[in-house]
Amino acid sequence: MSNSDSVIGAFRSTSAEYVDTQLRADSARPIGPLSGVCVGVKDVIDTSALPTGYGSPLFEEHQPDRDAAVVTRIRDAGGVILGKTECTEFAMFQPSRTRNPVDLTRTPGGSSSGSAAAVAAGMVPVALGTQTAGSVIRPAAYCGVYGFTPTRGWTDADGIWSLAESLDTVGVFARTVADLELCYRALAVEGLHASPDTSRRALLLRCDEWGLCDPVVYEALEATAAALRDHGWVVAEAPLPPTWRDLPEDHKTLMAIEVATSMTAALGDRIDGISTAARAVVEQGLRANPGDHAAVLRRRDAALGDARRLAGIGDVVLAPSALGVAPPGLDFTGDPVMCRPATLLGLPAANVPGYTDTSGLPVGVQVVGLHGDDRTLLADLAAIEAALSSTERN
Repeated sequence: MSNSDSVIGAFRSTSAEYVDTQLRADSARPIGPLSGVCVGVKDVIDTSALPTGYGSPLFEEHQPDRDAAVVTRIRDAGGVILGKTECTEFAMFQPSRTRNPVDLTRTPGGSSSGSAAAVAAGMVPVALGTQTAGSVIRPAAYCGVYGFTPTRGWTDADGIWSLAESLDTVGVFARTVADLELCYRALAVEGLHASPDTSRRALLLRCDEWGLCDPVVYEALEATAAALRDHGWVVAEAPLPPTWRDLPEDHKTLMAIEVATSMTAALGDRIDGISTAARAVVEQGLRANPGDHAAVLRRRDAALGDARRLAGIGDVVLAPSALGVAPPGLDFTGDPVMCRPATLLGLPAANVPGYTDTSGLPVGVQVVGLHGDDRTLLADLAAIEAALSSTERN
């Protein structure tokens, strides 16, 4: 791992001694669902044995005195924390040093850059990330792996950097749906999520009102729909509901307001040390009108009503994960516009990998489930994975 990571830069910190300590402790415990599974943990998630810098030079030497709840759950399930993965500054838009394993000249996406890259490069089978806009789905699409963000509130977020409390969600990266489900079962709060009851119905949304995608993205969507139909799915197509058209802008507004609140409270006078990219979000939030936050939440609730009505057409929505393949260069992590709506609505979502453009760069398809139906989405993802694996893809 050390040789490949010297080029990719997926990990911020690792400790062979810490890994040995975990393995010795686990040898005296019953076997758990994640026993022996190495896990990467995003640098905004507190760990008592490894530094947690939140992607910022302001916290370069920060050492938490306890583990985040999700780290404790991973350890209780037998998982081994291999190290802390790189992320953008405070999980926003200032890039980390991480390169895309598929093409080292391109971004891996953000903000969970290192987690996506580590899984894509085979350094770990699973890694934890967080998403406030598109920080799991987009890098998963760019790096060609699965990324899963269950319904907001699916696990205990104690000990994780709080960026925007109405939007922050813990997510998981993996190379198979089975590994996603293993992590989900280890981390999920009991009693919140429905049992799987898939009807194999999907709704395809092109989402042109949110942004025009590269042709290869639409090709991947059409190919996915065709493969599902070939395997007995009913796939319908519909325009965006009127209440969904402005969701990306509403998400931007809500995120900026809550980021301004959280960053000024957490950093105080040190806020002068944040990047230009972070400062732009904070300043947007500070300029917001007093009633903007409540107005966005009202529109969000109306859009959730339409999401429930769409459930009458399909269990899942097929949509773009990103506007295209990973952009060239390392100075821009890509546009999260296609992920903002599901994040604002708190819906479970996943990136399904497997497609590539003519140069071999990954193209992802976003699959969005119903609120609270995480296990149904996982069951649908397993069925989609099986359908696509038996279908020739570009």
